[in-house]
Amino acid sequence: MKRINAEILQPGDIVLTTTTKKDSGLIRKVTRSDISHAMVCVAYGSVIDSTGEGVQARNIQKLFYEDECAIYALRSKAPLSRVQAESIVNYARASTGTRYTKIEAAKSIAPTISEKGSVKQYCSRMVARAYASAGIILVKNPDFCTPNDIKSSKKLIQIDNPWVPVLADELNVAAGICDTTEGMREKTNRLLTAIRALNSNVESLNDIDSLVIQREDLDKLIANAFRSSGYLEHWKEELSRFPWRYDPVLIVQFYHSLTDPEELLDYCRATLRDDENGVFAHWETNAGGYGEMNRAYPRETFRLLSDLYLRLCLNHKRRVKAARVLIQLYGKNDSL
Repeated sequence: MKRINAEILQPGDIVLTTTTKKDSGLIRKVTRSDISHAMVCVAYGSVIDSTGEGVQARNIQKLFYEDECAIYALRSKAPLSRVQAESIVNYARASTGTRYTKIEAAKSIAPTISEKGSVKQYCSRMVARAYASAGIILVKNPDFCTPNDIKSSKKLIQIDNPWVPVLADELNVAAGICDTTEGMREKTNRLLTAIRALNSNVESLNDIDSLVIQREDLDKLIANAFRSSGYLEHWKEELSRFPWRYDPVLIVQFYHSLTDPEELLDYCRATLRDDENGVFAHWETNAGGYGEMNRAYPRETFRLLSDLYLRLCLNHKRRVKAARVLIQLYGKNDSL
């Protein structure tokens, strides 16, 4: 078994994969390729893709592949500016929840399609559109393309060592650990199902904002949908599973309990690196944005979302503080 090498990826990088499932084999056959799926990296260890679940985030550490499955990591040949990388990541995040279109995905295998696609997504369309949002056209038509079209793009280069082997012990540990991104996908889809019952035109989470503004009469129903879906309290699962990430004392105690504490230091370095690169700055932006929207359009939904992102910002600051304390104490070769 093997998994994607998270250590080499940067936000905006593209990951191409396949599986041994029947659908993946069919895609490889009709596209004459060794890959069948495309994803975009949005943060350390996190990718966003479009599948039957819609557009959702996934944890790289929980994605395992058979040895015969191809994995590629691609990067823009012309280095992405910070603005371009943010545009790609923001597009992917803004698409969260958008439904999958199997019909349009099937049409993408045609040699040339000049028409414009619907707002719905499939894997390679979402990736190509994300790049197009940053002014980078990877393929002839971002609305209709295959993973192999992206692989063949002259705007991209392959990154060395795209995967690492997975040991049996790692598989056993992973099997016993809950994937919080899976829980978030379930809550997001539960929320969107409830919202679409009120307005079938809603595709992504972003569409909810305009609906709340335009239909004040739906505000309380939408706010209740956020509550009942569990979306607003998903952060508590992370806090419950990894309390040491948020407490300087607990993280030091955890460090001394490990047989290989270097892995924990690597986590802390990644946390500080992500903070420096603004990987989670969108939480602060969202908190401020929903606060402004609530002042302009007083809505219970906007208040709840503003409170949510303020909480996420606070938790992130606690994570950074705990990570910095551990590096200062035990990261002998680190400079802060």
